[in-house]
Amino acid sequence: MHKLKRKWQRLSLYKKSLILFTFLLVILTTILLTYVYNSMVIYERNLVDNYINYLATSGKLSENVSEDLFTISSYEKDKAKISDGLNKLFKSSLKTKKNSKESTDDIFAYNLYNEDTLIGTVKLKSKDTYKRMAILTINEWNVTDIKLFLDKGLYNYEITVPANYTVLVNGKTLGNDVLTTSGDVPSLERLTEYIEIEKSNTYNVSNLVYKPEIVIKDENNQNVNYEIKDNKIVIAKEFKTYTTLEEAKSYLKDDFDVLALAENYSLFLTDDLKGSYHGFDKLMPYLIKDSYMYNMAYTWAHGVDITFVSSHYLKNPIFTNEEVKNITVYNDLAFSAEVYLEKNMVVSGKLRQDIMHDRLYFIYYDGGYKLVNMEAIK
Repeated sequence: MHKLKRKWQRLSLYKKSLILFTFLLVILTTILLTYVYNSMVIYERNLVDNYINYLATSGKLSENVSEDLFTISSYEKDKAKISDGLNKLFKSSLKTKKNSKESTDDIFAYNLYNEDTLIGTVKLKSKDTYKRMAILTINEWNVTDIKLFLDKGLYNYEITVPANYTVLVNGKTLGNDVLTTSGDVPSLERLTEYIEIEKSNTYNVSNLVYKPEIVIKDENNQNVNYEIKDNKIVIAKEFKTYTTLEEAKSYLKDDFDVLALAENYSLFLTDDLKGSYHGFDKLMPYLIKDSYMYNMAYTWAHGVDITFVSSHYLKNPIFTNEEVKNITVYNDLAFSAEVYLEKNMVVSGKLRQDIMHDRLYFIYYDGGYKLVNMEAIK
């Protein structure tokens, strides 16, 4: 320390002045750069598109939220607070989008989204402006209105699972208080008009404050994987599925030619099936009288619409790229199969392929397999 003091005393006045000036310049430069940086931060933050996110993530949007916005679900975690839930949501997954319909020349309206669900709108108005660095004009914003649409809470889910499955939300088993429907597994309604197949339960869980922990267990108490889409979870009963019809034949009651029926049905739809009533008589043995598929085919065969099918002729071979796969066996009386085929036609002198890509559903009824439903595969 003494050596440093002696060195300083030996320096000329000019060198001392130069050192002090340099030191002062560094301090002033640091202050200036800090000011410029802070000015840019404030300017960027106060751009109206950014200010909404700043309000949300800083907690200012949820400062005056009433804890009576909705009645918190009994399946929520204990001691949950709506304001805390909003803060967490705003900081983690809030999305904003300008609402042009409600915006005016001096009012800026923005919609608030939790993922893709609209949960509120906020309106801003500039109450004052000021300048920084002489060139940056910065708005001071005032929230003129905030509306929250939380009639179902911050999180809500529709969950459909087989009836013998268990669903837990935040460790609590869903009960009859949130059970909305109990019926047939989706897509199997036509089968269950004639035979008994596993039922499914649909639960609606709403008024949750935080994103919940959802656990689904099967009949063996094993965890089941699931996906959430549009706030919905749908788990169908896991039935045995086979790659080809040949693999599944040992589980079917007789050697049924799915492809032949699919070809005939395709020909029937373009009025190319030979036989009485546009070929309806050839389909009748594979349909149940007065069933959904029977009535559809009967109406097509006996109605006027079939007479408006475009004039065409079939090429040789008529069908190409045919495939029957993904055979699902529901029980010893019911199965479905994915069918793909291309029907080659010439319409107005141009080649056209009429594609069937459907899942066909069958039940064993009155001594043979009958077609009870068809669903297009997208």
